[in-house]
Amino acid sequence: MKKIFYACALLCATFTAAAQEKSSEELMTLSLEELMNIQVVSASKKAENLFDAPLSASVLTREEIRKAGATSLVEALRLVPGLIVREQTNGNYDVHLRGLDNVPPNSYSVYSANTTTLVMIDNRPVYNYLQGGTFWETLPVDLNDVEKIEVVRGPSSALYGPNAVSGVIHILTRKAEKPGLQAVANAQYGTAQTVAANASVGYGYKAKLNGTVSGNFQRRGREASYYVTPLDARVNSAADIPLPNLAARYPHPEWSMHKYGLNAFLTYAPAAKATFDLSAGTQDSEVQNAYGENGATPLNTMTSNTRYADLKGRVHGVSTQFSYLTGKQDPSLGFKGSTFDFSTLDASAEYEIRVRKLSLKPGLGYRRAGYDDTRYWDVTKDEGIFSGRYEVITHAASLRSEYSLWAEKLRLVGGLRLDKFNYPNKWFASYQLAATVKPVTDHLLRAVYSRAYRSPFIYDNFIDLTLSLDPARPNFLYQVNGSKDLELVRSEMIEAGYRGKLTGNLHVDAEVFYTQTRNYTDLVTGRTEIRETNPVTVVTHVDVTNLPLEVHQLGTTVSFHYVQGKVQVKPFATVQETRLRNYSAYANTAEAAPHKSNGGNPAINNLYSGMGTGQKHRSTPAVYGGAYVNYQVTPKLNFNVNPYYYSRQTFYHRDNLTRNDGVRGVGSIHPKLLLNAKLSYSPLPALSVFVSGRNVLNDRSVEHYRDDHIGSLYLLGVNWQY
Repeated sequence: MKKIFYACALLCATFTAAAQEKSSEELMTLSLEELMNIQVVSASKKAENLFDAPLSASVLTREEIRKAGATSLVEALRLVPGLIVREQTNGNYDVHLRGLDNVPPNSYSVYSANTTTLVMIDNRPVYNYLQGGTFWETLPVDLNDVEKIEVVRGPSSALYGPNAVSGVIHILTRKAEKPGLQAVANAQYGTAQTVAANASVGYGYKAKLNGTVSGNFQRRGREASYYVTPLDARVNSAADIPLPNLAARYPHPEWSMHKYGLNAFLTYAPAAKATFDLSAGTQDSEVQNAYGENGATPLNTMTSNTRYADLKGRVHGVSTQFSYLTGKQDPSLGFKGSTFDFSTLDASAEYEIRVRKLSLKPGLGYRRAGYDDTRYWDVTKDEGIFSGRYEVITHAASLRSEYSLWAEKLRLVGGLRLDKFNYPNKWFASYQLAATVKPVTDHLLRAVYSRAYRSPFIYDNFIDLTLSLDPARPNFLYQVNGSKDLELVRSEMIEAGYRGKLTGNLHVDAEVFYTQTRNYTDLVTGRTEIRETNPVTVVTHVDVTNLPLEVHQLGTTVSFHYVQGKVQVKPFATVQETRLRNYSAYANTAEAAPHKSNGGNPAINNLYSGMGTGQKHRSTPAVYGGAYVNYQVTPKLNFNVNPYYYSRQTFYHRDNLTRNDGVRGVGSIHPKLLLNAKLSYSPLPALSVFVSGRNVLNDRSVEHYRDDHIGSLYLLGVNWQY
């Protein structure tokens, strides 16, 4: 695979002298109106100016990503308003849209992962239906493939289906833009054994046919050799972790990431109103992150090998899409039962009907996500996490409407989507109502009300696992079971926004939102039974259970866009308060055995003991944001700085309950200002060389619960464009 990638890079380099791309200086001469009116498709599923979008949305272009010096797609998200991006190990990130992180508190790390944001690549969902969320390292595309990243903030399941509960991150890939050969390559090498490289070659035939092939590779080393244990102690290396089967759990303890991806894209437009897009690819990855836990340290090895194919067609108002993703994954390498095969089939069709100023877009959807661990574990002994093949099946029907009046000064947009799952076997309605008022050309007011649901998970529905957590007491067992009748996580939002051109070179975008989310699940300890075996077996029942917990958020996001000559400045910030209602720190029922985790009195201290109470949620930062500042010094020299900041947070892990000493299981994350900078020089229009610094202030404070202390990263790189 590496040979294929390097061949692509070499091919790109041979054409640098003939480049026809726009120079950076030309890009900086764009007017503020042109920058404001960049096209966005994710806010209403049609191309429109970002200024006119009915929802809270942002667009990050490939040129902004390149100038900012981001080393990966996920790091680039720190340039987008409303996103909380924390680095766990070198190159591995935890990403949340408007928060909802570490919910419920005092749970395992996997429950803190973002399961409420839908990530898509060219309208293809890349969601994990095992336990929800996105395995970012498994995305087959990389920086070179990106045309732009669009982010929609707020519940959007009426547009894109289940799991767009807090919003959507939509990655749109780059296509060959004109007839002839086009090629791009980028390579970076830096400290912490960091190598990142990607290349793509495209060819356009007239205006009807174009295709691109691309490859990407990343290898990153850990800055630290130590691991932090639940007792807040450090072990010097993976070899000192008190766990069996260490070689299998940590095959490459010196790596934080090792991955590659290969992609192919083909577009055919036989007529003016007919377009077909076909893409396919594969990826292989191995990372150390905090998703899967092993009981001795939060960091664990995760492996994934996947393949995908995606076909889209648009013919005279009818849009169809069929995608298939399959592969093998192990979220917690070396942990008994964690390896599985999976496949996800998505199919959708929409048809647009236009009657004067009214647009109606009915649609149908189908999804089948299957997970199977029978190839890897003895299911007769219940070795697997669910010991079988299980599926989440979704049937959907949707209707999108839009109407303009008063000379298009008032725009009304509505959406309704009905989703029916195999478990729970009933319909769920997600909807969205939005209105925009444009009293004058340069000012727009917005209002949105929406409801969205999260889909069921394989783990929550079908887990059936018996295990012993103490090797010294193998007859003390935990029986973990899922439930097919769980209520689905639901979020409702009211939002108001304003966009306006304040002066000839200053634009503002502001939004105020209130969100309420409920029906979270957690592992809840129930009754303990004694079985008269030889020796006696003690079995504690643990069930996936809905919690009475509600999460309420009130906040505002403000971003500015300022252009003055060769300077472009885009600061943004979110200020919000997150509160928990009906929250109890006790993850047990009243029938559970007395234990220090419930204060010895489960009848009083249980999951319902917080009914009627409210408290501030300290795991989501109250303030977070950043800026994009670019200065085109000369036509050949460009300088960019992009700070990113979040305020203090406190992470509460399940160890906080089991240890019950107020220290262990509680992670304090200090306020952090990350300052990134890039200086690039273009001796030729097609060639640029650069030096980039990430976290140049060398703030080594931890960004996620008991993960690595990550300092500065410095890189040298080169970029070719033909």
